[in-house]
Amino acid sequence: MNADIDSLHLAACNAGRDTYIDPSSGYQVLTSKTLLKQGACCGNSCRHCPYGHINVGDPNLIKQSFSAPALMNWSGSDESVDILFWSGGKDSLLALQHLLQEKKKVILLTSFGALTSRVSIQNIHIKNIAKQAEFLKLPLCLVPLFPNTDYKTSIEEAFNLIVTQTGAQIGRLVFGDLHLESIRQWRVDTWPQYLIHTPLFGLPYEGLLSQLWQLQKTMDLEITLSSELTMPKEVLAVGTPYTEELVQQIKEIGLDAMLENGEAHTLVFPKGWKKY
Repeated sequence: MNADIDSLHLAACNAGRDTYIDPSSGYQVLTSKTLLKQGACCGNSCRHCPYGHINVGDPNLIKQSFSAPALMNWSGSDESVDILFWSGGKDSLLALQHLLQEKKKVILLTSFGALTSRVSIQNIHIKNIAKQAEFLKLPLCLVPLFPNTDYKTSIEEAFNLIVTQTGAQIGRLVFGDLHLESIRQWRVDTWPQYLIHTPLFGLPYEGLLSQLWQLQKTMDLEITLSSELTMPKEVLAVGTPYTEELVQQIKEIGLDAMLENGEAHTLVFPKGWKKY
C-alpha cells in the first residue's frame, strides 16, 4: 500500500468517514473502522480488512494481515462476559463446556504469532481457530503478537477493545489449566484486577476424559494432535487422532494422559470441515 493510499485512509478514519475515493480507479474504498463494524471478514479481499483476510479463500488474494486485536462475530449486548483464553484444543473445549453449563456469555480470545498466523505453542493456524468459532457460534477476539512486544500489553489492548466494542464488562478470565499451580498463579499475579477462573483445575482425569469423548460424539468432532508426540519407539505426527486407545498408550509409558506438561497439543475440529 503506497503512502498516498495510507494518508487518504488515515484522513478518512480521523474524519469519521466510511469511505474515501481511490485516486487511481475513482472507486469508493471502505475504511478499516467501517469494516470493523461489520463484525467479520466478508471474504472479498477488502483493501483495509481489519480481520487479516481470514475468510478469503484464494491464497493469491490474501494481502492483509492483522495489525491489532479484532473482535469477530459479536452481536447483541450484555452487562458481563467471560473471556475464555482459547487455544483450539481439548482443554479449551472442556472449559467452554463448563461455562455454557453455567449459561455464561462467552468470548473466545486467541493470541497468535503475527508473523506466522499460528497459535505459537499449539501450532494451530488462526484460520482453523476462526472456523472453530464459526462452528461454536461464539464471538472470537484474535490478538496478534509481534516480536519484541509485551504479551500482557497486547492482551490488555484486546480487553479494552472488547469492553469498548461490546459495552459489556469483563466478568472473569477463564483458562483450561488442569493441575500446574505455577501457571495458574502466574495468571493471578499477571491480572490481579480480574477474577481468574480455572474450572478444570484439579478435576480427576477419568471424568474429564469421559466428558471429552461424550462431547466428541455429540458434537461430531475429531480430536487430533496439533504438535508431534514423542513415544518410546516412534514420533506421532501432527494429525494423529487423540483417542481412548492413544490415551491408554500414553498412560502405559508414564506420560501425562492429558498432555498437560507440554508433551504435545491437540486440535478439536468439526468432522467434514476443511482445515487450513
